[in-house]
Amino acid sequence: MAGSLEEIAYNKIKVAISNGYIKKGSKLKEVSLSNSLNMSRATVKGAIKRLVYEGLAEHKPNIGASVVNPSFEEIKESYQVRIHLEKMAISLAIEKFGPNDFNELSDLIQKEKKGFTAEEQAQEYEINSDFHMKIAEKSNNRVLVHYIKELIQKTTIYLILFDPFYRRLDMNNSSPIEHERILQFLERKDEKKAVIAIGSHLESTLSNIDPHGRLPHDYLTI
Repeated sequence: MAGSLEEIAYNKIKVAISNGYIKKGSKLKEVSLSNSLNMSRATVKGAIKRLVYEGLAEHKPNIGASVVNPSFEEIKESYQVRIHLEKMAISLAIEKFGPNDFNELSDLIQKEKKGFTAEEQAQEYEINSDFHMKIAEKSNNRVLVHYIKELIQKTTIYLILFDPFYRRLDMNNSSPIEHERILQFLERKDEKKAVIAIGSHLESTLSNIDPHGRLPHDYLTI
């Protein structure tokens, strides 16, 4: 039961962060959160540890845990490196793709097209990650795969913080269309166009990240 309560606490805090109800850089105070969630401090502490582990929060000695607050320059630099590495992955992988690989990528795109509720936000990020990791893994370069995976995790945190789900519900999601374009060029073995397409896709994602994005009218600092 304790594990399930910790899962609930973790999800509630994560949603509050992604929706902007807990300010970037805010300290995650165990007592305040346990009172707000009506859960034990130990349960909340476990949930915060999970947030720290995945990179959405950071822990500093003698200060405690707080929501990360990366600069926009850091975000841009992360995407610059990710774009370069994923282009490299395309070049190494394109001749290794077969019909089964194309079917798997197509299935992910179809799942992505269905859309997601706020409660399914994590699933949306997981499908997007799976699409990019599938391409990276076909490169058969373990070092490259490692760093792309790390950058996907990092940039997903940026999306949670700066491209909140409640705002994206009001926008047309171009990701499935852009993924389809990448897949089409992979199927044609057109390396040049596939490389351009994945670069454009990631640049488009970066352009949607607004470090000064609008906030809910009842924005809170806990």
